[in-house]
Parts: sequence; C-alpha cells; structure tokens
Amino acid sequence: MASGEWGAVEVTGATLLRYRAAAVGYGSENVVRQAELSVHAGEVVGLIGPNGAGKSTLLRAVTGDSVLFSGSIELGGRSLSTISTLERAALVGVVPQQVIAEFSFPAREFVEMGRHPHLPRFSRPGPADAAAVERAMALTDTTHLAEKPVDALSGGDLQRLAFAQALATEPSVLLLDEPVSHLDLNHRMQVLDLTRQLADEGMAVLAVFHDLDLAARYADRIAVVAGGALSAAEPPIRIITTDTLRTVFGVRAVVGTDPVTGSVSVTPVLRDGAVAVRDRGRVHVVGGSGVAAPLMRRLVLAGWTVSAGALNAGDADAMLADALGVEYPRIPPFAPMDSASAIHAAQLADKASAIVVCEVPFGHGNVDNLLVAVRAGRPLVLVGDIAGRDFAGGAAQSYWTEALAAGARQVADTDEVLDALAQWDNAVV
Repeated sequence: MASGEWGAVEVTGATLLRYRAAAVGYGSENVVRQAELSVHAGEVVGLIGPNGAGKSTLLRAVTGDSVLFSGSIELGGRSLSTISTLERAALVGVVPQQVIAEFSFPAREFVEMGRHPHLPRFSRPGPADAAAVERAMALTDTTHLAEKPVDALSGGDLQRLAFAQALATEPSVLLLDEPVSHLDLNHRMQVLDLTRQLADEGMAVLAVFHDLDLAARYADRIAVVAGGALSAAEPPIRIITTDTLRTVFGVRAVVGTDPVTGSVSVTPVLRDGAVAVRDRGRVHVVGGSGVAAPLMRRLVLAGWTVSAGALNAGDADAMLADALGVEYPRIPPFAPMDSASAIHAAQLADKASAIVVCEVPFGHGNVDNLLVAVRAGRPLVLVGDIAGRDFAGGAAQSYWTEALAAGARQVADTDEVLDALAQWDNAVV
C-alpha cells in the first residue's frame, strides 16, 4: 500500500477505529454488547447480519447518534470522550442508510456541507474547500448535478451526493451504511470500486452490507452482527459459510467461488421456515454433474430427509447437498468411487424409503452408485433413458435393465418423480 491523499494519517496499517468491549444501543436498550473490532488504515471491514441486529447502531455510536453504554470507541488511538464533536466530524465521513433532502438548495452546497468541520466559526469556504468539493463530486460522478436542487433528485443521486459530501470532509475514517442500496448496477460498482480505491490510498472503511457477494468482493475482513454480539472480523472465506448463513440468516445456501472475481459467491437455496414440518421419510438420490440439484431442493422443501450417492467435491450437486444438509459420501474432485465410498452409499441407500436415479452420465468412476441403487431392494425411480449415458462399458445399461426387470419405475422428469414418491408415501408432495 502507498501513502494516500485522504486525511492526515499515512498508510502504515495503523488502527484508525477501534471498539473496545463496547456496548451500544438506544435509550436504555443495549443492542450490541462487548463489541471488539479494529479497523486499520488501508482496509475495508464489512458488517453483515440480519435486520435489526445492530450493524447501523455500531456505526452511529462513532458519530454519537447511538449510545455508548460501556467500553470505549477510539479514533486514531484516542477515546471518543476526548474528541470534540467538531473534530470527530472532521475525522469521520459518513454515508447514512437514508439520505433526506429537507431543503431545496443546490447539490454543490449539499456536498460543501462536508467542509463545515474544517471552517472557523462564521467563516465561508475558501479555494481549498472548493477544490475538495470539486474533487469529491468528480470522484462520485455527480458534477453534472451541481446546480440541481437536492429535493428534486432521485434516491440514488442523493446517495451518491451523500458519498461526495463524506469525501469532501477528507476524512481518515469512512463509515458506510448500506451505501449502494438505492443505486443501479453501474453506480453500485462505481461507488464500491471508489471505496476500494480510497482504502488502498489509506482510508479506514467500516461498511454495512446486505449483499453478501458485494461484501465478499470488496471487504478485506467481515464481522457478523447477530444476537447482540459482534464476531471477530475475518477474511470473507472464513465468515461467509453455509453454517453462518443457516445459523445467522436462517437460509440454506450454496457458497462457492465466483469464477470471474475469485471472491466468495452466495446462492440462496431455501429458507428454513419454508421447509415442510412433516417428516415424510428418507429418499436416496443418485446424481452428479448438477443434475440432481433441483430434485434435492424440492424434496427437502416437501419434508423428505434426503441422502445422496457418492459425489465429487466441487460438483454442483455436492455443493447443494452441503447447503441442504444432505448426507453423502464425499470423494475428491475427478476421483472414482472407492470401496469406502461405495459402502457408505450402500448404508445410506439401505436407510431410505425410496431411491431415485437422476439423469446422470455413468462412467467407471461412478457406476457403483447405480449398482448400489439397483441392489438396495427399495422402491426405485429411474429418470429418463440410459441410452447415451452409459460410458462404463455397458455396465450401466446392464444394471438399468436389471432394475426395470425388478419393477423399477421409469419416469420422464422431476415432476413424475414426485408423483411416484407421492403414491408410495400415500400423500401429495
């Protein structure tokens, strides 16, 4: 990292914002307790968590808009209690969650308000202040709005002007409370790319995110606010996990890596509250290459306990199975089934009320999944036709024929699978 133009602190990794056992809230209500967090020069720290958990409350405690009940908050190593309101406003730039334009005055004057902490009492802005305002508006692509009345602007334009106002302050610390909630895709990227640039130039940024993909892409570290507590801030890959999403948000999700950005990517699958309460029994699913994912999701939603045949780590079906809590034998990427995974698959199939074989291609590496399904002695549903999917030297075709001769039901698609299971379950899925 190199030394930047913003604020008075050189980029040395110094701790510019610190919460020490901080308890914060409103009135007499303690919202977050014993918060411990450090934000360093040159980094973006993201806060994630459910609505109402206290993310905004933590930010507002820095500006004095929420109550610090106990512990301490420090700016540049100094306790807030020793820093005047005016000095605090000069050190910290804030982009609030909601920007309200109460008066009709030009956008440039709105941004210029960010210079007030630097002006002596009764003084007017000078050339240096004007330069800071122009630079902030240029960086946020709001120069063309300069003469427009703020009360006539869209929510997105107001949000970008609030960002410009915060930058006009030339702060050392930047607090962002859902800074892109009203922005289109283009301006969302612009604001967050700029945030990343400012951090790289030496600013310390603490930002609230609701979009977990954006948090993972732009934050160096992420902390979770939930249940009145603040977790340790860790790299996104350690924080955004299937366990965290289910525990904190009540959502089952596939967590992977975005192939373009290389950052953590989240695909929500279902809410825990959407899963049927009734336990219909167990279904064992033979899949792979992503062909079983839609069926597994629908089965879990309908109240079935699902297991699966052996799956390679990184396979789309394996990732969904992890998100849904589906038990399956995990084998390394591209590796064939071994005796241990075949035994495990057989044990899972033996516990099932029914077995479904999806339209997965079979080769020598996975044909044992089909063999296990055929020999398990359970009601069996075969999806599609084996023609064109046997790459195991005829073994898959042989097992398929054996299954049909033993009474397996062949269906065309997932809907027919559910119909077959409903008949066996004597219920409607």
